[in-house]
Amino acid sequence: MTEKSPTARPHVDPIPRVPVGPLAPAVLAECSSWLSEQGYSPGSAAGIVNLLVRLSLWMQAEGAGADQIGQALLDRFVASERSRAVVAASVTTCMGTMRRFLIAAGFFAASENEVCAVTEVQAAVTEWRTWMRDDGGLLEKTIDARCHYGAGLVDVVATSDGTVEWFRLGAPIVNAYVAERGRPFGVVTRAHIVDAVRCLLRWALSTGRIRRDPTAGVLKPPGTRRALPRGVGVDQVAALLSVCDPVTAIGARDRAVVTILVRLGLRAGEAARLTLDDIDWTAGQLKVSGKGREHTLPIPVDVGEALEAWLRVRPRALDRGVFVRMKAPRRMMTPSGVSGSIARLSDLAGVDRIYAHRLRHTAAMDVLAAGGTLTEAKELLGHVYTVTTMAYAKVDLVSLRVLVVPFGQVPR
Repeated sequence: MTEKSPTARPHVDPIPRVPVGPLAPAVLAECSSWLSEQGYSPGSAAGIVNLLVRLSLWMQAEGAGADQIGQALLDRFVASERSRAVVAASVTTCMGTMRRFLIAAGFFAASENEVCAVTEVQAAVTEWRTWMRDDGGLLEKTIDARCHYGAGLVDVVATSDGTVEWFRLGAPIVNAYVAERGRPFGVVTRAHIVDAVRCLLRWALSTGRIRRDPTAGVLKPPGTRRALPRGVGVDQVAALLSVCDPVTAIGARDRAVVTILVRLGLRAGEAARLTLDDIDWTAGQLKVSGKGREHTLPIPVDVGEALEAWLRVRPRALDRGVFVRMKAPRRMMTPSGVSGSIARLSDLAGVDRIYAHRLRHTAAMDVLAAGGTLTEAKELLGHVYTVTTMAYAKVDLVSLRVLVVPFGQVPR
């Protein structure tokens, strides 16, 4: 016979089970309310609460109180559950959500929330982040990317006891790190790695950690060949919209996302960060925030209709994001979620894979194709420098044909 867990319910149980243990009934009721606020469906919430019920019964058997809840106790509970002959699926699927509830409700032991001693490497990276933010004026997104690619160089020159030997930061060690860190990536990412390492070396030099500037000996990534901006055709846009079922909430949301990207040329991050407060229905304007800047765009009729159709069926969410996740926890979509939804729609439509940024290119190219100027395209896209928008001049075939010298003639 299969070993049965003491917390498992029989197949036929006409008598309702009464939860026991230190978490019943107050904590279980609090968990149910928290899951409802997060937007979990009744079926998903039932599995999470059931796992919490088993945790409460196991804690009673172990003689543990609610004040002892922490990562160590949860690890013991998971080990006990996995020792069963048949492991409940909720141990894998619901454990993370149950842990987030216990943290949000303040049940984790205070000793586990205390900040551990900061190592010299961590202190150096923190000081580097502050320098990039205060002296360099970089955005948090850029700072995170540079730390992701460059902070490992500090670990390379750190000893086993945590001491950082800054004097070892010479060109050979730096180049070896750059080559190894960039091995699995393409040319563009390797260029980002070099930029991050150069930034780290400039900070180390400015703070006196190193005496010589080794950046002159750092390898340069091979030059990247900039491709022409690629938009999508009218047929492809129509195909994307055709697979968005306006009757369903997710279809209305996806339709609004596609429309606003194609017509207003928003970046995926800009669309993801839109809030309900950014829409001025009275003035017919939309405030767009991206890359540390803000600009205002008019709301075309089709964009306004798509937004209205979506907001009428938008589910209740944890924040005021315009485009929210359809699965719990319901909150503002991420930039990767916006771009991923476009890729999903292109797969459903049976066209070549399309991501959100190609729709941004489409908006700029449509401006030029309709006779607009680069200045108008620049204002639509929110570019700071005109040279950035000039990349679209290469695909403005109507204007380029005027500049072509007829064969066999010398320009006057």
